[in-house]
Amino acid sequence: MIQESTSTKNEKRYYKTLIIFSILLMLFGFQHITTAQGIYTARGYWEETNKATYKTIKKKQNVGDPVTDEEMSYLLDFEDFLNNYYQKLSEDERNLYEKMRIQWDREVTPTNKAQAMPAEFEWRGIDRVIATSYGIYYGASLVSVLELDNFGVLGIPLVTGGLWALGPVINPKKFEDIDRSVIRANNAGRFLGLIYGGSLGLVIGGNTFNEGKTAFAFSTVGSIALGEVAFQMQKKRRYSEGHIEVMRHHGVLGSFVGISAISALNSDNGRIYGLGALVGGATGLALGNIASKKYPYSKGDGNYVTNMSLIGTGIGFAIATQATIDNYSNGVILIPAAFSVIGTSIGQKTVKGVNLTNKQGSTINYATGGAALVGLGVAALAESGSPAVVIGLPSGFALITQQILFSKYKKENMNFDLSGKNKEESINYSLKFNPENYFVNQQLQAKATIFSSYSQLSAPIVNFKLNF
Repeated sequence: MIQESTSTKNEKRYYKTLIIFSILLMLFGFQHITTAQGIYTARGYWEETNKATYKTIKKKQNVGDPVTDEEMSYLLDFEDFLNNYYQKLSEDERNLYEKMRIQWDREVTPTNKAQAMPAEFEWRGIDRVIATSYGIYYGASLVSVLELDNFGVLGIPLVTGGLWALGPVINPKKFEDIDRSVIRANNAGRFLGLIYGGSLGLVIGGNTFNEGKTAFAFSTVGSIALGEVAFQMQKKRRYSEGHIEVMRHHGVLGSFVGISAISALNSDNGRIYGLGALVGGATGLALGNIASKKYPYSKGDGNYVTNMSLIGTGIGFAIATQATIDNYSNGVILIPAAFSVIGTSIGQKTVKGVNLTNKQGSTINYATGGAALVGLGVAALAESGSPAVVIGLPSGFALITQQILFSKYKKENMNFDLSGKNKEESINYSLKFNPENYFVNQQLQAKATIFSSYSQLSAPIVNFKLNF
């Protein structure tokens, strides 16, 4: 066997070393690029342009107040820094800045247009209640998994509830430099984690003796994990509150649609239900992210979209219950799911350009809830035995109230005649409730009983027309 010469071996070693060095160099370069892209972000650039010192000096220059040499030197250096920062932004980050700049400005700008000062974060009573409630739930799941049945185990959920409320004291560094949006994202992640974790538990332990226990345990793990992920992501990236609302809504809506689709198939397999919720939830989150990228929804906008979807769900249940009076079918569960999607689509399209404030969005939700309760009371006073009336009437009252308030706020925010709205970005629809038709239907059924040949159709309680 002919042995390789020394020069050939050295040449091979040289090429191997060169290849390894090139690979390491490429990996280092890739890491450097991704690190640089992570440092220079749209939110970071916006925060730099809103530094208090820079804005104060810039304002003095704009209004003609005297500016010292030191201030002018600082202004020139800082603007040079901002220009370099912007040049280092990736194309996606530049587009994100242009899209979100107005929304971010509104988050810190008061309505009187005065100079905004960053408000100190303050824990509210509702924060304590929510944290304690989740802690109690986590403790209860622990008791279930360990199969503890003595009286003393009641203390475990109380202990975990207290520990979760003591989070800012136990780990204060985690809660440094947070704002209200971080807590909102954390709570949204916890809630979605309950759904997705429980669904994963059904997939793993479905149709077994421990099916419920497994789902219970995994819902806790999912809630803790997804809540922490949302907390850290929001703390670093500072997505708008509208983005959080839209993502939370689509995440829940997707799971609801997925479970409804499985129910329509009349399946009794827990694994299938869990899989449907997971696939639907993942699809919903993906669609919510796409919607948020296409338009910067405010928190008020997100509240309106959620409210519109809930009303659509109520209308869907009213129609479904009416449809099952004479002929029951598993497929009717798809009606509320479909109307939930329709309500979301209508809400997202009609709210574009309106930029509802937090107060306006919460007022709409507050008022429509009261209107729905009034509608339920009216149905009770009428002593209606129709489920369609009991569900449909509150939904109708809520829809009317919502649209009245929305029209008012839209006119205030956009300051133009509502008749001039862009038809390409809106959906025209009409909805009429006729609760009196319930009594008409009762008479028709009585006639059908007496005269077997009587075949007049029932009068509809809900009339819904959708024109795209």
